[in-house]
Amino acid sequence: MLSSQHWGSAVLNSVGLVSNSIALYCVNFVYENPYAEGFGGHFQYLTILGLTVATIACAIKLHRYFYPGSLKVLYEVVANIATPMEGLISILYWTMTFLEPTLLVPKDMPPIPAIIDCALHLYPAIFLWCDFLLFNIEFRRSHRHVAVIYAFAAFYLVWSWFCQTRNGYWPYPFLGNLQPLPRAFFYFFCGTLCWMIYEAGAVLHSRIHHRRRTISYIPAKKVN
Repeated sequence: MLSSQHWGSAVLNSVGLVSNSIALYCVNFVYENPYAEGFGGHFQYLTILGLTVATIACAIKLHRYFYPGSLKVLYEVVANIATPMEGLISILYWTMTFLEPTLLVPKDMPPIPAIIDCALHLYPAIFLWCDFLLFNIEFRRSHRHVAVIYAFAAFYLVWSWFCQTRNGYWPYPFLGNLQPLPRAFFYFFCGTLCWMIYEAGAVLHSRIHHRRRTISYIPAKKVN
């Protein structure tokens, strides 16, 4: 039998799984993007890689609620990279979109419908962070999580560069305006920012759940 806390997390991850799946479907079959027809397809984009990892994380969490203790290693790797990564994607996307949308989207691309835009760049972060902060009582900070974050940053540097050599363009226009050294520094900066987001989340998580444990152990006052 699932506790009320687990039911809350199960519901949240179910909604997240459905939302993410719809977003992935719309990206592939509804919203037209001629640049995604090149090598790597939609998986050139950090947004889609992050959304895919987030979707897998939601599915694994749901599986573990009904089969506790299963997929432990996979859960630890996927869940603990998906949450800070989606935080990073949301911060970068909305900041750069506010400053200059063409940094991320080519000028000849039609605008993304608002509901799909949020499903790609906002909702996944909300679902994952709410679940992490409110329901993930098992979380423990680990250097392995940080290593996975930097490993993914290095992977995406190599992957996006390889896609560029095949397609003749970078996944995001602003990357093509950077020289190799500043571009490599940007990837390192993103990895570091993702790590900082992870650390901030770990501190906030510790404070929230320490307070919960403290409250739960306050002895009841005796009634005379």
